[in-house]
Amino acid sequence: MFFDTMLELKALGFDSLACDARGYSPNASPYNADAYHYDKLQSDIFSIVDESGLSAPFDDKFHIVAHDQGARVSWHGIAMGGLAERLLSFASLSIPHADVFSDALYGDDTNAEAVQAAQYWRQLMLPNSTTGGPADNNEIWNSDCTPDNYDTKENCQMSLWWYNGGVDSGAVALPALEWGSAWETGGLAEYVGIPYDTVEEYTTYPTDGVAQSVKVGTLDDIPFLYACGGQDTADLCKDVFNTETAALIGGNYTYLRVDSCGHNVLGCSDPSQFISAIVENIESAYT
Repeated sequence: MFFDTMLELKALGFDSLACDARGYSPNASPYNADAYHYDKLQSDIFSIVDESGLSAPFDDKFHIVAHDQGARVSWHGIAMGGLAERLLSFASLSIPHADVFSDALYGDDTNAEAVQAAQYWRQLMLPNSTTGGPADNNEIWNSDCTPDNYDTKENCQMSLWWYNGGVDSGAVALPALEWGSAWETGGLAEYVGIPYDTVEEYTTYPTDGVAQSVKVGTLDDIPFLYACGGQDTADLCKDVFNTETAALIGGNYTYLRVDSCGHNVLGCSDPSQFISAIVENIESAYT
Protein backbone atom coordinates (compact mmCIF):
# COMPACT_ATOMS: atom_id res chain seq x y z
CA MET A 1 0.00 0.00 0.00
CA PHE A 2 2.65 2.52 1.02
CA PHE A 3 5.50 1.69 -1.37
CA ASP A 4 4.92 4.57 -3.81
CA THR A 5 4.67 7.02 -0.93
CA MET A 6 7.84 5.64 0.59
CA LEU A 7 9.70 6.08 -2.69
CA GLU A 8 8.60 9.72 -2.82
CA LEU A 9 9.82 10.24 0.75
CA LYS A 10 13.12 8.47 0.07
CA ALA A 11 13.85 10.92 -2.72
CA LEU A 12 13.47 13.70 -0.16
CA GLY A 13 15.84 12.07 2.32
CA PHE A 14 13.32 10.37 4.61
CA ASP A 15 13.65 6.78 5.83
CA SER A 16 10.36 4.87 6.05
CA LEU A 17 9.15 1.65 7.60
CA ALA A 18 6.05 -0.36 6.74
CA CYS A 19 5.19 -3.84 7.94
CA ASP A 20 2.49 -6.46 8.13
CA ALA A 21 0.77 -5.72 11.43
CA ARG A 22 -0.19 -8.17 14.15
CA GLY A 23 -2.57 -10.74 12.71
CA TYR A 24 -1.32 -10.18 9.16
CA SER A 25 2.29 -11.32 9.59
CA PRO A 26 2.95 -15.10 9.64
CA ASN A 27 5.27 -14.77 12.64
CA ALA A 28 3.17 -12.26 14.60
CA SER A 29 -0.32 -13.70 14.52
CA PRO A 30 -1.41 -15.13 17.86
CA TYR A 31 -4.63 -17.08 17.53
CA ASN A 32 -6.32 -15.40 20.48
CA ALA A 33 -8.93 -12.67 20.24
CA ASP A 34 -7.53 -10.86 23.28
CA ALA A 35 -4.23 -10.36 21.45
CA TYR A 36 -5.93 -7.83 19.16
CA HIS A 37 -7.12 -5.50 21.91
CA TYR A 38 -6.21 -1.97 20.83
CA ASP A 39 -4.18 -1.40 24.00
CA LYS A 40 -1.82 -4.09 22.74
CA LEU A 41 -1.94 -3.00 19.11
CA GLN A 42 -1.01 0.59 19.97
CA SER A 43 1.95 -0.65 21.98
CA ASP A 44 3.19 -2.38 18.81
CA ILE A 45 3.75 1.06 17.29
CA PHE A 46 6.39 1.86 19.92
CA SER A 47 7.93 -1.60 19.77
CA ILE A 48 8.36 -1.52 16.00
CA VAL A 49 9.68 2.04 15.85
CA ASP A 50 12.07 1.57 18.76
CA GLU A 51 13.40 -1.73 17.46
CA SER A 52 14.05 -0.17 14.05
CA GLY A 53 16.16 2.60 15.57
CA LEU A 54 14.91 5.05 12.94
CA SER A 55 13.63 7.58 15.45
CA ALA A 56 16.70 7.57 17.69
CA PRO A 57 18.57 10.37 15.85
CA PHE A 58 15.47 12.59 16.09
CA ASP A 59 14.89 12.60 19.85
CA ASP A 60 12.79 9.44 19.38
CA LYS A 61 10.23 11.32 17.31
CA PHE A 62 8.69 10.13 14.05
CA HIS A 63 5.89 10.64 11.53
CA ILE A 64 2.89 8.33 11.18
CA VAL A 65 0.91 7.66 8.02
CA ALA A 66 -1.88 5.18 8.74
CA HIS A 67 -4.98 3.86 7.02
CA ASP A 68 -8.26 2.46 8.35
CA GLN A 69 -7.60 0.24 11.40
CA GLY A 70 -4.02 1.47 11.55
CA ALA A 71 -5.30 5.02 11.83
CA ARG A 72 -7.77 4.01 14.56
CA VAL A 73 -4.98 2.32 16.51
CA SER A 74 -2.84 5.43 16.13
CA TRP A 75 -5.66 7.59 17.50
CA HIS A 76 -5.93 5.21 20.44
CA GLY A 77 -2.20 5.53 21.05
CA ILE A 78 -2.68 9.27 21.28
CA ALA A 79 -5.62 8.85 23.64
CA MET A 80 -3.68 6.45 25.86
CA GLY A 81 -0.85 8.94 26.20
CA GLY A 82 2.72 8.76 25.01
CA LEU A 83 2.26 8.75 21.26
CA ALA A 84 1.39 12.41 20.67
CA GLU A 85 4.59 13.47 22.42
CA ARG A 86 6.65 11.44 19.94
CA LEU A 87 4.90 12.45 16.75
CA LEU A 88 6.29 14.92 14.24
CA SER A 89 3.15 14.63 12.08
CA PHE A 90 0.15 12.37 11.59
CA ALA A 91 -1.72 11.48 8.40
CA SER A 92 -4.98 9.60 8.97
CA LEU A 93 -6.26 8.03 5.77
CA SER A 94 -10.01 7.38 5.51
CA ILE A 95 -10.53 7.98 9.25
CA PRO A 96 -11.41 11.37 10.79
CA HIS A 97 -10.61 12.30 14.38
CA ALA A 98 -11.48 9.24 16.49
CA ASP A 99 -13.94 11.14 18.69
CA VAL A 100 -15.74 12.46 15.61
CA PHE A 101 -16.00 8.98 14.11
CA SER A 102 -17.37 7.46 17.31
CA ASP A 103 -19.78 10.31 18.03
CA ALA A 104 -21.32 9.69 14.62
CA LEU A 105 -22.01 6.08 15.61
CA TYR A 106 -23.25 6.35 19.20
CA GLY A 107 -24.63 9.02 21.49
CA ASP A 108 -26.83 12.08 21.26
CA ASP A 109 -25.66 13.27 17.84
CA THR A 110 -25.34 10.20 15.67
CA ASN A 111 -25.18 10.33 11.91
CA ALA A 112 -27.80 8.04 10.38
CA GLU A 113 -25.70 7.29 7.30
CA ALA A 114 -22.66 6.42 9.39
CA VAL A 115 -24.70 4.16 11.68
CA GLN A 116 -25.91 2.21 8.66
CA ALA A 117 -22.47 2.10 7.04
CA ALA A 118 -21.01 0.49 10.19
CA GLN A 119 -23.65 -2.23 10.59
CA TYR A 120 -21.26 -4.72 8.99
CA TRP A 121 -19.05 -4.43 12.08
CA ARG A 122 -21.77 -6.31 13.92
CA GLN A 123 -21.39 -9.23 11.53
CA LEU A 124 -17.60 -9.35 11.57
CA MET A 125 -17.56 -9.20 15.39
CA LEU A 126 -19.75 -12.26 15.93
CA PRO A 127 -18.05 -15.08 17.89
CA ASN A 128 -15.64 -16.95 15.61
CA SER A 129 -17.36 -15.36 12.66
CA THR A 130 -15.30 -17.30 10.09
CA THR A 131 -14.22 -20.34 12.08
CA GLY A 132 -17.31 -22.28 13.03
CA GLY A 133 -19.06 -19.91 15.39
CA PRO A 134 -22.82 -20.24 15.84
CA ALA A 135 -23.52 -17.69 13.09
CA ASP A 136 -20.85 -18.90 10.67
CA ASN A 137 -22.31 -20.29 7.46
CA ASN A 138 -19.35 -19.27 5.25
CA GLU A 139 -20.87 -15.86 4.47
CA ILE A 140 -17.85 -13.85 5.66
CA TRP A 141 -15.42 -16.36 4.18
CA ASN A 142 -17.07 -15.93 0.79
CA SER A 143 -17.69 -12.18 0.90
CA ASP A 144 -14.59 -10.88 2.70
CA CYS A 145 -11.90 -13.50 3.16
CA THR A 146 -11.73 -15.16 -0.25
CA PRO A 147 -11.66 -11.86 -2.22
CA ASP A 148 -8.73 -10.76 -0.02
CA ASN A 149 -6.87 -13.99 -0.83
CA TYR A 150 -6.80 -15.47 2.66
CA ASP A 151 -5.65 -19.08 2.54
CA THR A 152 -7.37 -20.27 5.71
CA LYS A 153 -10.36 -19.22 7.77
CA GLU A 154 -8.13 -18.94 10.83
CA ASN A 155 -5.89 -16.37 9.15
CA CYS A 156 -8.90 -14.32 8.12
CA GLN A 157 -10.40 -14.54 11.62
CA MET A 158 -7.37 -12.85 13.15
CA SER A 159 -7.83 -9.79 10.95
CA LEU A 160 -11.47 -9.55 12.07
CA TRP A 161 -10.57 -9.57 15.75
CA TRP A 162 -9.21 -6.06 15.25
CA TYR A 163 -12.84 -4.88 15.18
CA ASN A 164 -13.55 -6.48 18.55
CA GLY A 165 -10.31 -5.07 19.92
CA GLY A 166 -11.28 -1.54 18.93
CA VAL A 167 -14.64 -1.68 20.69
CA ASP A 168 -13.40 -3.67 23.71
CA SER A 169 -10.64 -1.13 24.35
CA GLY A 170 -13.06 1.81 24.30
CA ALA A 171 -11.27 3.32 21.32
CA VAL A 172 -14.21 3.02 18.93
CA ALA A 173 -17.96 3.15 19.47
CA LEU A 174 -20.24 0.44 18.17
CA PRO A 175 -23.57 1.60 16.72
CA ALA A 176 -26.87 0.13 17.75
CA LEU A 177 -28.02 -2.85 15.74
CA GLU A 178 -30.48 -1.14 13.45
CA TRP A 179 -32.40 -2.28 10.42
CA GLY A 180 -32.00 0.00 7.41
CA SER A 181 -30.35 0.49 4.05
CA ALA A 182 -27.20 -1.44 5.01
CA TRP A 183 -29.23 -4.64 5.22
CA GLU A 184 -31.06 -4.11 1.95
CA THR A 185 -29.90 -4.73 -1.61
CA GLY A 186 -26.58 -3.01 -2.25
CA GLY A 187 -25.78 -2.30 1.43
CA LEU A 188 -22.54 -3.43 3.09
CA ALA A 189 -24.29 -5.66 5.61
CA GLU A 190 -26.27 -7.27 2.80
CA TYR A 191 -22.98 -7.86 0.96
CA VAL A 192 -21.32 -9.50 3.99
CA GLY A 193 -24.29 -11.80 4.07
CA ILE A 194 -25.12 -12.79 7.66
CA PRO A 195 -28.83 -12.02 8.14
CA TYR A 196 -30.01 -9.35 10.56
CA ASP A 197 -31.97 -11.84 12.68
CA THR A 198 -28.91 -14.05 13.03
CA VAL A 199 -26.77 -11.13 14.18
CA GLU A 200 -29.45 -10.12 16.66
CA GLU A 201 -29.53 -13.66 18.08
CA TYR A 202 -25.80 -14.26 18.42
CA THR A 203 -24.18 -10.87 19.04
CA THR A 204 -22.29 -10.64 22.32
CA TYR A 205 -22.52 -6.83 22.36
CA PRO A 206 -25.48 -4.72 23.54
CA THR A 207 -27.91 -4.22 20.69
CA ASP A 208 -28.34 -0.57 21.68
CA GLY A 209 -24.66 0.09 21.02
CA VAL A 210 -21.41 0.67 22.90
CA ALA A 211 -19.93 4.08 23.69
CA GLN A 212 -16.37 5.17 23.00
CA SER A 213 -14.96 5.32 26.54
CA VAL A 214 -11.39 6.40 25.76
CA LYS A 215 -11.57 9.86 24.22
CA VAL A 216 -8.73 11.58 22.38
CA GLY A 217 -9.68 15.21 22.86
CA THR A 218 -7.74 17.98 21.13
CA LEU A 219 -4.63 17.13 19.13
CA ASP A 220 -2.24 20.05 19.36
CA ASP A 221 1.08 21.18 17.96
CA ILE A 222 1.69 18.74 15.09
CA PRO A 223 0.66 18.84 11.42
CA PHE A 224 -2.35 16.61 10.81
CA LEU A 225 -3.83 15.37 7.54
CA TYR A 226 -7.26 13.77 7.17
CA ALA A 227 -7.65 12.38 3.65
CA CYS A 228 -10.51 10.29 2.32
CA GLY A 229 -12.24 9.10 -0.83
CA GLY A 230 -15.67 10.39 -1.73
CA GLN A 231 -16.81 6.89 -2.77
CA ASP A 232 -15.89 5.27 0.55
CA THR A 233 -18.99 3.31 1.60
CA ALA A 234 -17.42 1.80 4.75
CA ASP A 235 -16.09 4.75 6.77
CA LEU A 236 -17.60 7.47 4.58
CA CYS A 237 -16.01 10.79 3.65
CA LYS A 238 -18.37 13.46 4.85
CA ASP A 239 -17.86 17.20 5.05
CA VAL A 240 -19.24 17.20 8.58
CA PHE A 241 -16.40 14.86 9.59
CA ASN A 242 -13.97 17.46 8.26
CA THR A 243 -15.66 20.32 10.11
CA GLU A 244 -15.80 18.46 13.41
CA THR A 245 -12.24 17.15 13.05
CA ALA A 246 -10.91 20.65 12.36
CA ALA A 247 -12.44 21.84 15.64
CA LEU A 248 -10.34 19.28 17.53
CA ILE A 249 -7.01 19.98 15.84
CA GLY A 250 -4.94 22.67 17.49
CA GLY A 251 -2.07 22.62 15.03
CA ASN A 252 -1.72 22.75 11.25
CA TYR A 253 -4.70 20.90 9.72
CA THR A 254 -5.19 19.72 6.13
CA TYR A 255 -8.26 18.02 4.69
CA LEU A 256 -8.28 16.23 1.34
CA ARG A 257 -11.30 14.62 -0.30
CA VAL A 258 -11.00 13.05 -3.73
CA ASP A 259 -14.45 12.20 -5.06
CA SER A 260 -13.25 9.65 -7.61
CA CYS A 261 -11.62 7.42 -4.96
CA GLY A 262 -13.04 4.94 -2.48
CA HIS A 263 -11.91 3.48 0.82
CA ASN A 264 -8.43 2.36 -0.25
CA VAL A 265 -7.19 5.83 -1.08
CA LEU A 266 -3.65 4.77 -1.99
CA GLY A 267 -5.08 2.03 -4.21
CA CYS A 268 -7.07 4.57 -6.19
CA SER A 269 -6.48 4.65 -9.94
CA ASP A 270 -4.61 7.92 -9.42
CA PRO A 271 -3.34 8.22 -5.82
CA SER A 272 -1.04 11.14 -6.62
CA GLN A 273 -3.14 13.72 -4.77
CA PHE A 274 -3.01 11.64 -1.62
CA ILE A 275 0.72 10.97 -1.88
CA SER A 276 1.42 14.67 -2.43
CA ALA A 277 -0.72 15.60 0.57
CA ILE A 278 1.09 13.07 2.77
CA VAL A 279 4.49 14.40 1.71
CA GLU A 280 3.43 18.01 2.23
CA ASN A 281 2.07 17.20 5.68
CA ILE A 282 5.39 15.62 6.68
CA GLU A 283 7.46 18.47 5.25
CA SER A 284 5.31 21.04 7.05
CA ALA A 285 6.69 19.77 10.36
CA TYR A 286 9.95 21.52 9.46
CA THR A 287 8.61 24.91 8.40
